Amino acid sequence: MNYEATRRSVDPFESGLSRGSGTYLVWEDLTVVLPNLGNGQARKLLRGLTGYAEPGRIMAIMGPSGSGKSTLLESLAGRLSGNVIMTGNVLINGKKRRLDSGIVSYVTQEDILLGTLTVKETITYSAHLRLPNTMSKEQINGLVEGTIIEMGLQDCANRMIGNWHLRCISGGEKKRLSIALEILTHPQVLFLDEPTSTLDSSSAFFVIQALRNIARDGRTVIFSVHQPNSDVFALFDDLFLLSGGEAVYFGEAEMAVMFFSDAGFPCPSRRNPSDHFLRCINSDFDVITATLVKSQRNHGIPTSADPLINLATTEIKAMLVEKYKCSEYAMRARRQGGKRRKILIPQGPWHIGWKVFLAALKYFAQSKLEVLARGQQREGIDGKEDKERD
Repeated sequence: MNYEATRRSVDPFESGLSRGSGTYLVWEDLTVVLPNLGNGQARKLLRGLTGYAEPGRIMAIMGPSGSGKSTLLESLAGRLSGNVIMTGNVLINGKKRRLDSGIVSYVTQEDILLGTLTVKETITYSAHLRLPNTMSKEQINGLVEGTIIEMGLQDCANRMIGNWHLRCISGGEKKRLSIALEILTHPQVLFLDEPTSTLDSSSAFFVIQALRNIARDGRTVIFSVHQPNSDVFALFDDLFLLSGGEAVYFGEAEMAVMFFSDAGFPCPSRRNPSDHFLRCINSDFDVITATLVKSQRNHGIPTSADPLINLATTEIKAMLVEKYKCSEYAMRARRQGGKRRKILIPQGPWHIGWKVFLAALKYFAQSKLEVLARGQQREGIDGKEDKERD
């Protein structure tokens, strides 16, 4: 049996879900709070975030350290720790659903692999443990081979993974292996926590390109990323830019440069867009900027007209957040979220069944009221006849 046929046998879309509609993830007014545990005031990790993710597209959640990237990712994946409080709605195809392993897979930032196994052995063991018992050995082997090819692991399939004292496959290959283990069951939504962390530029490009290929198969792919290079950034379909738990921008990645330009902070030519965005919203640059301005004054150098030099990042961030809240991008996020909530309400046979049930209930209720009314009327007539006899 070939890879495509085997893949369809474990594909959740082939068991009744519509591939045309895919899986849409919507979150509305999402707020996460770390409550006061006796050491000070409660801390807001996320502040009223609204957005959506579509099948066939990859969405990057980007921001400086401590901006809330991992918290947002864990909130959407249903993996928040028990010591935080989340409010707001997270909807899958227009309704709340339990995010079980058949729908969602999550790739952690750390690669948790057994170094004494080969790449192929690791995927094979995982397949035998996680795939249905009804699948034959031939089907499982076909799926394993197809997954190895899909993630570009053919050259290292028979090499040991290695560990701290035994160097074997590269960091990029380990990351692609971690992703391969999660896509074995063909989840509808794939979450990844900083999949390009510690990778060089070529390995990072390979990983994100692999995620694009997974998304083009009708999956919804969401991942966090810190500061990608320009080639990797160009692969993003959608971008959610965070700072201090607030949304600075959400929309198509290629439109983010225009948004910053309209807000008064244009990206210089030949500069990596992600570098520019983080330069605007990362408060760590304030110390560097203050030192630079002081040095210019000491040497009699005229002050630059660059707003990034003359404004603190807290001011720049506040301006960008307000600009986004009033922008067409924010309105589109709310509008699209509401549209997905309405359009994706199932209208199958069960829905017709409920209509019939409600109509029948209404009919019997009316019939009961008519019977009671006739009974009361009859009692009134009988009482009148008794009085006349007396």
